[in-house]
Parts: sequence; C-alpha cells; structure tokens
Amino acid sequence: MTSLSAVLKRNAQSAQEIVTLSTAANPTVGVFVGATSGIGENTAYAFAKYTPYPRIYIVGRNVDAGNRIVAKLQTINPNTQATFHRHDMTLISQADAFSQTVLEQEKKVNLLFLSPGFLALSGRTESAEGIDTKMAINYYGRWRVVEKLLPLVEKAAESEENARVVSVLAPGTEGPVNMNDLDLKHNYSLFNVNRHFTEFNSLAVVRFAQLYPKIGFLHAGPGIVNTGIGRELPWYVRVAVKPFTFFATRPQDSGERFFYIAQGSPDYRTGSHIIDGNFKSLKEKFTERGYLTPQLQETVWKHTEDMFNEALAKSSK
Repeated sequence: MTSLSAVLKRNAQSAQEIVTLSTAANPTVGVFVGATSGIGENTAYAFAKYTPYPRIYIVGRNVDAGNRIVAKLQTINPNTQATFHRHDMTLISQADAFSQTVLEQEKKVNLLFLSPGFLALSGRTESAEGIDTKMAINYYGRWRVVEKLLPLVEKAAESEENARVVSVLAPGTEGPVNMNDLDLKHNYSLFNVNRHFTEFNSLAVVRFAQLYPKIGFLHAGPGIVNTGIGRELPWYVRVAVKPFTFFATRPQDSGERFFYIAQGSPDYRTGSHIIDGNFKSLKEKFTERGYLTPQLQETVWKHTEDMFNEALAKSSK
C-alpha cells in the first residue's frame, strides 16, 4: 500500500512537472461527473490544488452544492476556471447534452473522472428512458460520456499531456453475468445488479485501453470513505453501518489518493488498470478467471450501444 505521505509527495512533484504544459493559454481540463459530494468533490479540489491553470467542469444534480464547490475551487487556486452543470446521469439524453457542451467549448480533456452514484435498497426502478437507474448511474450514463468525450481525451494524449479516464466504483466483484438478460429486466436483484455494473465497467476499461493506447483507463475502488453516499438508505441501515465509519478514510485524503491515480502518478498514464482502494491490481486475477475476454468485451459493448439507442429513441418521443 502506498502511504498517504508518499501520495502527497508525488502529487506535489506532478505539479512541478506540468508547470510548462498547464498555462493560462493552455489550461488543464478536468471533467468531474458526479462531483457534488464525496470522492468526486474532493478529487476536484486536489485537481485545483496541484494544477497551475485548471479548467474544471462539475456535473451533478444539486445546484446549491455545485455552486458551493465552484466557489471553493476558485479559493483553492485563483487561476481556476470552474463551472457547474446540472445533469442527471441516469438519463442518456442528459449525458449527451452535457457532452455536447464540452465538445463545443473545449479542444481537449485531460481527465475524465466519473463517480456518480447513490446507495438504495429498492428494486428495479426504471428511468423515463427504460433503464434501471442503478445501472444507468453506475455504468450506462458514465460510459456514454466517455464515448462522446474520448476524441477530446485523445487530443490531450496526442499533445503528450496527461490523458486519463477514471471510473470510481467497486472492482473486486467481477464475475459471470446473465448473458441472456444483460440489462436485468427479468432477473433483477441487488446482487445481480452490482455484479453486472461492476463487470461492465471493468470490461469497458480493458476494451477502450486497447482502442486508445495513449490514454490511461482505470476502474478504481475507494475502499471505505466517509462520504454521504448512504444518505438515501433507511435509517436503520445507516445506524448499522455507522461503526465502520471509524475506520473510514477522510474524503480529503481520498481526494489526494484519487488525484494520485488520475494525474499524479505516471504508473497509470496508459493502459488499463483495475485497482482496489490500496492500489492493488485486480486485473490479472479476473483475466485469469476469464471475466475480461475480448468476446465478452465486444458482446457487452454491443449491448451497451443498443441500450443507448433504445434510451434515446424513448427520450425523443
């Protein structure tokens, strides 16, 4: 496990290394989807802290939180250009709307950081576009933004600048999925849905890293972090898990650790990485078990594209 002190040292060093690349005329662009609390919020703060001239997009549903974060980012670094964009990533049409904004305003994206999510014990709940909201927020919405903005991330890579895509979720539970019911319309359970969107994220990371070899793709686990993600759980569940918060990482420390993998450390600059909260690689284990095969990658991505098309067809009616 890399110590927090080593992470802080390396992050500070990275700021010195990009000082000639990050300028007022060429700001370093970070897109933080699901960043109105917790890990996304605090990683954005670290991004502003260590980047000489950052341009930051904060995406979420809470306008008050978004405006508060934008204001704080500008106090952390007066050179920060930060904006909040209200979008619901359970909707593919909203993912497209936000992506179009970035495509119109930017020539490159250095970091695409995806951490939207919520914890709920409810069963399948479909969005207006017909996708289960848990699967949409944890997979479909995220990777629609990735698909749309990858040309801009590739532009950063071509200029030999940092170019990474980080999906924060729960690597470690990859395994067999229901190939006859990938969107779980008929076999839904909390176990199945968590298995599916975890497996899908890892498959996407490996697939896109092969297609874009100059970009780093990560599926990263946070470990136990004291965030507000469980605020929608029933009170009795919140009480039951409260003792575990004594062992949790502070959100600001988690932000430093995620900045380390998102920009600070050169170890993740290219290739695919599936890592836990201690930076331990899990990819080899799941590759050996046959959960990341090229056939699976293509089958699940074809399904993903079909879901995108069906969702957009419903939203246009």
